[in-house]
Amino acid sequence: MTAQILAAELGNLIQDSKRKNTELRTAAEKALQDLKSLPVTSETQLTADLSRRPHFISPFLIACSTHNAKFASTGVSCLQRLSVARGLPRERLTEVLEALKDSISMSHDVQLKILQALPSLLQNYPTEIRGELLSTALQICSALQNAKNFAVSNTAAATLQQLVIFVFDKVVSEDEKALEIPTVAEVDSDGDSTSVRPAAHDAYKVFNDLNLLVTGEKPAFIRFSSIPSTSTLELIEAILSNHGQIMSTHAEQAQILRTLLMPMIIRSLSDRLSFPITLRIIRILNLLIRNHLAIMPSECEIALGLLNHMLDPEASPLWKRALCLEVYRGIYSDPRLVLDIYGQFDEQEGKRCILGDNLAAFVRLATEKPALIGLGQQSTVPIGRGDGKDAASEQAAAEAGALAGVIGGPVSESNTAGHSTGISTQWSSLKTPCMEHLDKTEPPALPETYVYSLVLTCITNISESLAKFVLPLTVHHENRSRKKSRTEEMSKADADAPSPTSGLSRSQSYRKKTIPVNPLTLTEHSAHPFIETTSALVTECWPAVLATCSTFLNAALDADFYRALVRSIQKFTQVAGLLRLSTPRDAFLTTLGKAAVPPSLLLSGIVSPKTPTPENPGVFSNAKGLLSVDSLVSQASSMSLDKNRRPSHEVSMPALGPRNLLCLRALLNLAIALGPTLQSAWSIIFETLQVADLVMAMSNQNSARTPGPTRNRADSDLSTEKVEAETSAVQAAARRLFESTVDFPNEAFVELLQALCTLLNTGSAPESGQRTPTNSGRPQILHQRRMGSVSGISLSTESNARDSAFALNKIGELAALNEGRLSLYAPSESGWDVFVTALVRFSADDRKTSSTRLLAADIISRTVKEIAELSMSDEERIETQTRILSALQTQIEALHHNDSNSDDSYNDTDIRIHQIALEALKDVIEQCGESLVAGWGSVFDSLLSVFASRDLPFENEEQLNDAPNGQANGSLQSVAVISRQLARSAFGTVQLVCSDFLAAVPDTSLSTLLELLLRFCCQEEDLNMSLTTITFFWNVSDFLHSRSNLSLLPSILGSVRQQDEVRHTVQSHSKEGTIPALWLQVLMNLSTVTTDNRAELRNSAVQTVQRIFENYVDRLSSEAWMLCLRTVLYGMVESNLAVQNSIRGESRRSADDLVAWNETTKTMLGSISILISLYMEKVEDSSRLGEAWSDLLVYFQQYFLCGSHALGSSVFTTMTSVLSRIDDPQQLGTSPLLKTASVWKGYFSHSDTWREGTEENQEAFVAYAKAFKSIYRLSQKSLDPDLPSMLANLEACIIDSDEVAYSSDVDHMTPLQAQVMECLSTVRSESAGLPSFLIQLLGRFSVLPYTSLEANPEKRGPTFIALSKASMGLLQSITIKHIMEVDIYTSGAFLSALGSLVKPIQEKYVWQREGKPPTIWQKATTTALAILEPGLAHIESHDLKGEAVKGIWIQVVRIASGITRAQISPDTPLTSVGKDEAFDMEAFTKLRDMITISLGSPMVPDTLRRAYTRNLFETSIIHEAVAGEIPNLATAPLEDLYKVRFGHTNSVEPTLRVDMAYVCLSELISLVSVHDSSPARVKLAQAAAPYLILRAALPLRGYIADHPLRGRMPAPESQRRELLYVLAQLRRLKSEPLAIPDAPGVQSTYKKHLHRMYPLLVQATKVARNDGEVFAHLTGLTEMVGDEFGLEDE
Repeated sequence: MTAQILAAELGNLIQDSKRKNTELRTAAEKALQDLKSLPVTSETQLTADLSRRPHFISPFLIACSTHNAKFASTGVSCLQRLSVARGLPRERLTEVLEALKDSISMSHDVQLKILQALPSLLQNYPTEIRGELLSTALQICSALQNAKNFAVSNTAAATLQQLVIFVFDKVVSEDEKALEIPTVAEVDSDGDSTSVRPAAHDAYKVFNDLNLLVTGEKPAFIRFSSIPSTSTLELIEAILSNHGQIMSTHAEQAQILRTLLMPMIIRSLSDRLSFPITLRIIRILNLLIRNHLAIMPSECEIALGLLNHMLDPEASPLWKRALCLEVYRGIYSDPRLVLDIYGQFDEQEGKRCILGDNLAAFVRLATEKPALIGLGQQSTVPIGRGDGKDAASEQAAAEAGALAGVIGGPVSESNTAGHSTGISTQWSSLKTPCMEHLDKTEPPALPETYVYSLVLTCITNISESLAKFVLPLTVHHENRSRKKSRTEEMSKADADAPSPTSGLSRSQSYRKKTIPVNPLTLTEHSAHPFIETTSALVTECWPAVLATCSTFLNAALDADFYRALVRSIQKFTQVAGLLRLSTPRDAFLTTLGKAAVPPSLLLSGIVSPKTPTPENPGVFSNAKGLLSVDSLVSQASSMSLDKNRRPSHEVSMPALGPRNLLCLRALLNLAIALGPTLQSAWSIIFETLQVADLVMAMSNQNSARTPGPTRNRADSDLSTEKVEAETSAVQAAARRLFESTVDFPNEAFVELLQALCTLLNTGSAPESGQRTPTNSGRPQILHQRRMGSVSGISLSTESNARDSAFALNKIGELAALNEGRLSLYAPSESGWDVFVTALVRFSADDRKTSSTRLLAADIISRTVKEIAELSMSDEERIETQTRILSALQTQIEALHHNDSNSDDSYNDTDIRIHQIALEALKDVIEQCGESLVAGWGSVFDSLLSVFASRDLPFENEEQLNDAPNGQANGSLQSVAVISRQLARSAFGTVQLVCSDFLAAVPDTSLSTLLELLLRFCCQEEDLNMSLTTITFFWNVSDFLHSRSNLSLLPSILGSVRQQDEVRHTVQSHSKEGTIPALWLQVLMNLSTVTTDNRAELRNSAVQTVQRIFENYVDRLSSEAWMLCLRTVLYGMVESNLAVQNSIRGESRRSADDLVAWNETTKTMLGSISILISLYMEKVEDSSRLGEAWSDLLVYFQQYFLCGSHALGSSVFTTMTSVLSRIDDPQQLGTSPLLKTASVWKGYFSHSDTWREGTEENQEAFVAYAKAFKSIYRLSQKSLDPDLPSMLANLEACIIDSDEVAYSSDVDHMTPLQAQVMECLSTVRSESAGLPSFLIQLLGRFSVLPYTSLEANPEKRGPTFIALSKASMGLLQSITIKHIMEVDIYTSGAFLSALGSLVKPIQEKYVWQREGKPPTIWQKATTTALAILEPGLAHIESHDLKGEAVKGIWIQVVRIASGITRAQISPDTPLTSVGKDEAFDMEAFTKLRDMITISLGSPMVPDTLRRAYTRNLFETSIIHEAVAGEIPNLATAPLEDLYKVRFGHTNSVEPTLRVDMAYVCLSELISLVSVHDSSPARVKLAQAAAPYLILRAALPLRGYIADHPLRGRMPAPESQRRELLYVLAQLRRLKSEPLAIPDAPGVQSTYKKHLHRMYPLLVQATKVARNDGEVFAHLTGLTEMVGDEFGLEDE
């Protein structure tokens, strides 16, 4: 392509120069031939061939020299192309440059081609283009720069700069090959000659000439055309910018800087030069300062001082001040440069304080125009004309964090003047910095606040620079041998520092490496001088920086500037903190703290709203505060409330805005970064957050009080979002802050904890209401929180409580994150002592509010629980567990210590705190379980704290002495608890220990556990609790028994026998951890509980004692059992006896109490009986068992003295239970058995005392009867002498027994009756006199239903019906068994038996209580018949006589009378009358057969026979006679025999027992009838004859009287039947001749009865003429009488 172009251009030259320039044409033709002769294989080969042909470029050089535009254009174009392609011959370069120089006056195109050729010439021929050739090239460019054509001029300027830069590029290349290139010249350098190489020489000359041009002198080497100063300065700047390193490494160049450039700059700074010149000078100065400070410190010092001076508003216009600030902005952005400047000037004595003066100037500048930057009491949002949406939303956000009207005030003034107020990126910044306005001839229009924005940027940059340098140095490095060079350190500082607020994971390192390295200690570090310089800079300059920052913190800044300002403060503070410069650190922290909350001016105008009561939970809606990880009340939520609601008076409350929260976050970030080094500065952090927490709480409560300005919903939503975003950031920072404490060393952690605790102590106002600091040496912030008069906030109880709640929450959070530390290290090292002491003191202080005290207690408890969980796997868990459990005990003791004077002062809050500690204690035990190996003493002491008194019921001597027999066995005194809630909480822990973790309790602590259990049994707040505790005793007993050898018990007690001595001995051994003694202590404690006032508890204790002994029956030795029997069981009996005696002497005791105590006694004695029975076989020596039984009998006798049937029942039940288990009487011995019987009998000797009470006796008597059986079974014949008296007691039991409730003894005997009957049936009746006694006793039982009612008709008692029947049966069997014994007759026993049977028979139908069949009279009838038959036979066979026998016959007659008679009442059911009549007829028949012959015996009085026959007469009457119709049967039965009554026609009902009447009538007839005419028969006939005659006369007289009146009406069937029966029997009767005396004048043998009846027969015959049947019977009878008279029918 090049060959073709060149050929074409040569052809054109040839064609154009044919006529005009022969020389040119010839040269062109020759060049074309040369070109064509060259082989074109490649461009490179072509250009190489051409460069070797010097004459080839001749036509082009000639063309340039012709000054012909067309030729010159072609020539320059081809030269330019060849220069680019390296086709120019090197030996003709001078000619080429001259040719180009000659063509500079050509057209614009030619000029541009020239400018295009020059760079390629220098680049392709660097070795050749030097010296004069270089000067020519530069001269060409400078000449073209003055061209009128703007394009050419600018291109020339750019080309010139390019060429100059290329010159210095060659120096760089030359320096790289310095050893290969020799020097060519020497130049002056600080008075010395310096050898330089070619390129360096060219650069020196070029740079020197440029500086000479700037200073107005002529160049010495380059023949520069006249070029503008601005261009020259730009060339210098380009050189310094691109090759600043050359200036530092080449002394000749540095000399130029010192001698020419810097003096010029210094002069220019003092002169009033134009903006373009000043701008470029400032830019050059900026480069010199940044890159060449070291080589010309003095000059830079002067220049920097001038820059500081130019910041004075009177010294320089605004644009110059802006340029100066832009220079400093650049300086401050370079950490190395900042430290170099400070180290060379400020730090050196006698030098100017460059940076110090500059920062001081910032202070003055910041306060020049306060109104312009919107300076006020707090930071606000800048307001300018034409603000857009962003400004509006920012304003809304600011209003959310400040009071209404405050922001609006100053803003309105600025707006009226038409100016923007404040510093904002919208109007306070330039898109192009002032130093970049190179194209401007006049200074740009700068905003008035531009310089303020630069100041802010400078402050930001210096903070960032210091941080970039210092922060990397504070990081620990694992390999200290690999130290970095200074250069590496500085380059590291240029990078962004790692975020100090990154989240820290929880660890347990606690190493020194967690403390940031103090850079000042790195003495061997290469950057140590710079570290010291940094420390000096911060130490000296922090006041100026702080003053400037403080000013701008209260100015109107937009969000970007404000964030940058806060960030700069944060960085500067961090640097100061890392360098351990506490004064600047604390000052900046204080400033941030003030900015984080509303200012004092705002607060001072606030009227505190009415404070709710301290206990109002609303006060602590944000109690955990801004540092809370889990609950932070978003302030944004308050913005959504109704803003139109107004209180009765306009009150505005301070609120935290986004900027407050931003500062708060910065403060937290600093705390995170500097945490281990803060020391006393922690107070600043926490006090700030405390105030912020209070303000936020107040703003949330009163957000609706102050209506804000009207703004659209979008703005409100935006402001809400900003507040929420900042709130989230604060939350994150808070979380990281406390998480970072995990890696704090112990010392740093303790400092942090002490700061919080100090805050806790100062959070409450003294009694005077004035809040005063407690530590004047500690940094103070926000004095308005200290002095209510300044802030205007009412230091009420609510705010005090909130302060305390804030501190407490932080302490709790800190402890939660550092549980490992608190558990691993010694209390003094880890902060545990500080933690516990502060919180315990606070929680126990009743001057504090309840909610905060509860919070403190909860923190302790929560921490203890967490540490307890950690301690489970800790090798040193003994110490840890002791520590945490001691903390809980300390907390509880602190409550008691404060309320030691009176238990009444233990308020609800104290109780709740106490409960929290107890619940924590339970959780610890639950978590640790078996791994809890220490601290049990604290556990039980804490649990014992729920009781109002630590004294046990029998611990003092007075009670021991007052107890019966010197023993503590009286009624157990109740133990008072502080509150039921506390008792329940403690009880839950006791339950846990006794159920699951007894094995973990040390032996020496078990006695305390037993004391604790006893107290819980004795408390009366909760019965269920006491009952459950009984089961815990059982658990402990099982636990102890499995580990103990109970055979050692006798050796432990030795010879001690008194109950009080035994108790003290056992207690002393228990405290020493002796297992057998502890086991016995369990039982003794349970025995103590048996005297409790609550029956359920007493009974449960007794049953538990019983079960314990039952479980160990196979493992308890004989000696150990006897010891336990006397110590525990008899001790229970003694205690119970004492209570029984005491309660019966107290009038206030109710009947229910007595019943309950009696039930307890019953349970206790029952348990003792069971245990004695169980262990009976284990007692090897029967005498010891007998002695023990005899001792127990003594207690039984004492129970009898109480006069209680209930106690008697218990005693006898115990007797029965024990004796029933004994098979061999020798197990007890004869003497104890007889004593038992004596005690049994002695019960009734106290019967007088029974009547005083109202107890029922049924149960007691039943037990009494059962006891008799057991005693009798074992005693046998040894009791025979006492049997009658003992049986008499049983009879008394029956007689005196009460009615059994809800039961009847009509059909079935009562239990007592059944038992007594069983006793009687078991008695062996062979003993002399005993049968008679039993028969009489049973006889009395038989009539007991009648006799008991007669004795006491009003008494409600048993009916004895069933007993009577049972007694008759036993009476029958015993009587028949002993019927052959004369004694039963002579003693009257048989008579008594019959007499007892007569009563029921006679009371037939009169006695209504009969029960189930047989009825009592039927049973009596059958019994009487059963014993009469053998009895009468025995009497007759042995010819027994006497009154006893007579009495027997009297009873026989009565029995007969009772059988035949029946006093039937209208209520008697007719259905049973017939059956009963049949029964009686059968019984009478049997009785008649037994007694008829014997009744006629001479030994039977006639009166009895008459009585017998009279009874037959009376029973035989079928129809009731009219009054007076029957004469006196005893004296004159036949008086007025023939007197007929007045007749009547009434129908008389026959008797209900007609058949029995006929049987009796028949028996009368039979008795009168002739039999064997024996004396017995005669006597019977004589006794019956009168009554038979009268009986036969009655129906005849009635017929005679009534029949005439009836006329033809028939007589009643029953009367007619009776009449006919009597007539028929009279006809058939053959009467005993001696039975009826002869009638006067008449003699008859067998019909004497008819003779006596004859008158009546005659009258009846007269009447009966119309009654054929009767008439026939009558005539028959009259005929028989006639036959007797000797009359015969005709």
